[in-house]
Amino acid sequence: MPQIYHANARTNSHSRAIIQGSCLPLNDIAAQFQVSANTAAKWQNRDSTEDKSSRPDTIHYTLNAFEKEVIRVVRTLTWCPLDELTEIIQTSIPYACRSNVYRALVGFGINQVPEENKAQAKKFKEYEPGYLHIDVTYLPKLEGIKYYLFVAIDRASRLLYFNVYDHKTAANADDFLGRCLAFFPFHITHILTDNGLEFTDRFARGNQKASGNHRFDKTCAKHGIEHRLTKPATPATNGMVERVNGTIKDATIKVTTYDNVGDMKADLALFLLFYNFSRGHGSLRKELKVRTPFDALDYWYKLSPELFKISPDKFKSVHALITTT
Repeated sequence: MPQIYHANARTNSHSRAIIQGSCLPLNDIAAQFQVSANTAAKWQNRDSTEDKSSRPDTIHYTLNAFEKEVIRVVRTLTWCPLDELTEIIQTSIPYACRSNVYRALVGFGINQVPEENKAQAKKFKEYEPGYLHIDVTYLPKLEGIKYYLFVAIDRASRLLYFNVYDHKTAANADDFLGRCLAFFPFHITHILTDNGLEFTDRFARGNQKASGNHRFDKTCAKHGIEHRLTKPATPATNGMVERVNGTIKDATIKVTTYDNVGDMKADLALFLLFYNFSRGHGSLRKELKVRTPFDALDYWYKLSPELFKISPDKFKSVHALITTT
């Protein structure tokens, strides 16, 4: 099998053999082959002209054999996608992440979903409405005041809601949660946030877990909502809302300069209407065979009306009023 060289390699097996047999000073050899003196010395001191493997002698894996077996069992029972599988596994193995879960799947030869199980995987992927991803993102500073956008998106329907605040506080997070409860037409069952102090006291004053006394948690408990937290320093875990943050900004604050906060809020409200009722969503077309978040609401209402507080038509009739206040 011929030697495969690195794209930027300046030596080959022939020149390396010459270097090994040369009696010239290292600096002269280096100049002759246009390499560093260290490279010339490396090849003079080797018995072979072939590159060594860059693979480490020992690879230490985070997951042990039992934990990998748990991953195998969950995967073969559900055939759910990698991101979803990782989230499930993290509930019992907190240090599991997308990469080590994927390596475990490859090791078992189950990283690809068999053709006969694809229907099962698709069914498992279609979450019911009521699982919100919530985050906070920055808005432009106007008239000397910093502004923040609290954003919520439903995992199943991709229905979007956001509101502008001038502080990133627990009080505003709690206010936003109340607005979400009023806005979304279905019952909210789960909320996923990061570990910001506006959402949790998980790491406040040396804590290692949430106490349940944070006002956001108390409101969740009052309404029977399970508040889940992302693994620290892993924004990709809440990637759905992270991506929609960029979509919102690309369509509004990145292309428009506002004279005041009123203009910015009005522009954001128009985008919210466009996103929920008119903007096509690729993942919805793929998963539910619908075009917009409102179409997804209609799909789910026909499938499971008990999940809803009001009908999609009623939601549409009041939507503009709610989003512009």
